Amino acid sequence: MQLNVVVPLLVTVVVAATGYGATYLTNLRLARRKDHLDRVNRQLSELYGPLYAQSAAVDRAWRKFYPRYGTVWTVSAPATVEEAATWRLWMSTVFMPLNRRMVETIVSHADLLREDTIPEPLKELCAHVACYEPIVARWQEDGFDSLQVDDHVSVAGNFPHEELDAYLLTSFESLKLEQARLLARMQRLR
Repeated sequence: MQLNVVVPLLVTVVVAATGYGATYLTNLRLARRKDHLDRVNRQLSELYGPLYAQSAAVDRAWRKFYPRYGTVWTVSAPATVEEAATWRLWMSTVFMPLNRRMVETIVSHADLLREDTIPEPLKELCAHVACYEPIVARWQEDGFDSLQVDDHVSVAGNFPHEELDAYLLTSFESLKLEQARLLARMQRLR
């Protein structure tokens, strides 16, 4: 073979292989970024977005309830029949349905958590809701008319709103920033 035939052929093969390799690596990088963006989008749409919205709804409902009805259960002053009925109504129809939805969201989409384990605020929320279930069930029993604190308040204590709100806000905002960053990088590469 002549050198004037082999060299151009070899150059053509090297250029084609280099172009193919560069295209392959670029497509691989794009695919990885797309997969990462898809996961972030799922985290926002299936877990952190719904949890953040549901938590905000619980918080806003509580801020409407509290100024009007105050703290129903205190050690120094027992609740009246009307106060107890109001508490049971709000817990049964407003707070517990939202709380249960949050727990269901966590359980159904735990694979989308940013952490390797379930964070403490989410564990506390799940415990709070679980500890209220027998109380709410007891309210449905025929003849229930107790005014006792233990028959109306969870053994798990208060709703963990500060810790939960801080965790959800930080997670949601961090994911939104990551989403925007990934979208911008994807746009630059196209």
